[in-house]
Amino acid sequence: MTQAQIQLQNALTTTFLANMVFLNEYDNELYQRVENLSRMIETGEYQERYELEFVMENGDFDAFDKVTNSYLYGKNPKKINNSFINQVDFKHTKSISSIEGFFEYKDYPTIDIKFEFKGEFGSLLQKYANEYSTILNDYLDSKTKNYKKIDKFIFLGTLLGRHIPKIVEKTDALLFLVIEPNLEIFRLSLFTVDYSILAKNKKALFLVMEDNLKIKEQISIFLNIGVFDNYLIKFMDVNKNVDIYYNTTISLLNSIKATKYDFLRHLYMYINKTTKYIENKNNFLLFNKLKKELDFFKNIPVLYLAAGPSLDLNIDWIKKNQDRFFIVTIGSVYKKLLNSGIKVDLVTTLDEQKWLERVQFPDEIIEKSAKNTVFLASAITSEKIIKKLENKNLFLFEIYNPFFKNNYAFSSYSIGDMTLDILLQLNVKNIYLLGLDLALNQETGETHSSEAGSGVSKIDLENKDKTPFGRKSLVTLKGNLQKEVKTIELFYGSIKVIEEFLSKKDKDVNVYNLSKNGAFFEGTIPQNIEDLNIDTLKILDKTDLNLNNILEKYSINSLEQESKDSIKSQIEYLETKFKEQLNGINSIDFKNYKEFNLYILKILQDIKDSENLILYNLLYNYYLIFITYLNYHFNDARLNQEYKKVNKIKSIFSSQIENLINDYILCIERLIKTWNKKSFKSF
Repeated sequence: MTQAQIQLQNALTTTFLANMVFLNEYDNELYQRVENLSRMIETGEYQERYELEFVMENGDFDAFDKVTNSYLYGKNPKKINNSFINQVDFKHTKSISSIEGFFEYKDYPTIDIKFEFKGEFGSLLQKYANEYSTILNDYLDSKTKNYKKIDKFIFLGTLLGRHIPKIVEKTDALLFLVIEPNLEIFRLSLFTVDYSILAKNKKALFLVMEDNLKIKEQISIFLNIGVFDNYLIKFMDVNKNVDIYYNTTISLLNSIKATKYDFLRHLYMYINKTTKYIENKNNFLLFNKLKKELDFFKNIPVLYLAAGPSLDLNIDWIKKNQDRFFIVTIGSVYKKLLNSGIKVDLVTTLDEQKWLERVQFPDEIIEKSAKNTVFLASAITSEKIIKKLENKNLFLFEIYNPFFKNNYAFSSYSIGDMTLDILLQLNVKNIYLLGLDLALNQETGETHSSEAGSGVSKIDLENKDKTPFGRKSLVTLKGNLQKEVKTIELFYGSIKVIEEFLSKKDKDVNVYNLSKNGAFFEGTIPQNIEDLNIDTLKILDKTDLNLNNILEKYSINSLEQESKDSIKSQIEYLETKFKEQLNGINSIDFKNYKEFNLYILKILQDIKDSENLILYNLLYNYYLIFITYLNYHFNDARLNQEYKKVNKIKSIFSSQIENLINDYILCIERLIKTWNKKSFKSF
């Protein structure tokens, strides 16, 4: 070995060891995996596929693939690395964006923005967006745009990483996501590039040769850091093997968009309906007290029947053994169960759509309801359903943030997973799940049980006609009673929420999953229904099980004084400090967009500090939609008249926020009648 070769070898070893020190501190799990691979290579347990080679005539490193008998860079690494670097520019190419499409349109429907507005939230949101895009004359035409800065960057594949330092220097991004599908290749790159540059005054995440679940988890972390900067995520890709990472990023970015439940729905559905139901003196359950005291289910097993395909396979078994369980279901299969001769003890419903009353709770089904059946409805449930169930054993539960001080408010993707959380909050000790599949019928591709009141879709199990990583694209996961099952992207969020619920359950709570075709949930006990020793469960005398009378003790139909005092303090805050801050938007002479943005963030933080989380979440949702667009617009290397533009948008911002606040006040003033009413219209 020549002196030059010895020096090169020493340099490679030094770089590798420095990287291992860095990974040990920065991402210990990845460090352990690389360390383990190195040990297996040294002991001969693992045969290396790739060999690192310095191409003398090219002056850079390549890797020889012993399986394909070829080089990763075709023995021309310098040219390939330069092409990677040249991929990266400050234009809209090679980028992902979270900006809502509402800003693309030059026209908008004719709508009056007022509280009496009853339904077309998309049209109203488009009108809000159009006020900004029109005054800025920016309809998301990014073809000629040059950005001033790049805050988030993804390396879709590293290969030997020799291009990474120059791209880091070129972009000077604040957050990097480093993805490499092959651990062995990533290990080789540790010899050739100093990864610590990614963390100098910046932050980096690594995603190296992981399974689908880990891919989603790590990309989700990346997207949720600096969420306001998701309007521009630049990337460079090294080959076609990284498509899964790109598609997953697109899918997850869409799943966290603020328009999934936008500020208009937040105000005119959630806040408006909840305050109406409180004003109408509907009974609300105080789950904070129930969780501490209720022992009704201590020795009563609960069979929770959801709308998954496994429900159809077991209807006869359920009917035969129904008296051994307290039976809980959701509105979408209530009709199906009653028509099958199954008595239901508790029914939950969540959604706001008016048509659900006709499909899930028709008159003939309400007439069939047992005397003791309890109905739990969310505070955004359709008024038609609430009115139909008012003469039954109806209780409402809060969602998102509680109006009843210190109450537990539920939040989830669907009534299916939310109902499991409800059972956990009711202190059920033994829960048997059936139909909570969150997976497809593995033979037909159907998403739900037949006749499900929420609708049934049929998915192509070969996924031949579906766009990758759409709401209905196929995903393969660990099965409950099968090695693996096919499900869809739409169900993935519910699975993770369920596992989060279960991670917090009491140690003496057992959750048995009986669904044959269901997905596996961490925290459950898979149980084949045929092996269940049903005789160990005694037959229940349900005439003595009057849950309704017990829940009445934990329900309330008006705000307690503490909650009223909290509402009063909110109104006082809005009429004093917030009013002053909102007026300040128009009076302050902002020199640039950054000053304006920091002022708005200060207002939001003050609202959060005042512990008015309902209002904070409403305005934060508004901010997330519109500030993302404004961040995009003002991040322009050729931006002109910034001062004038800021003074234009600040009036739109204050006007729109004033509309929202006025309607918010109209809602919450229903909750108390003793405060000195003052008009908020004087802004």
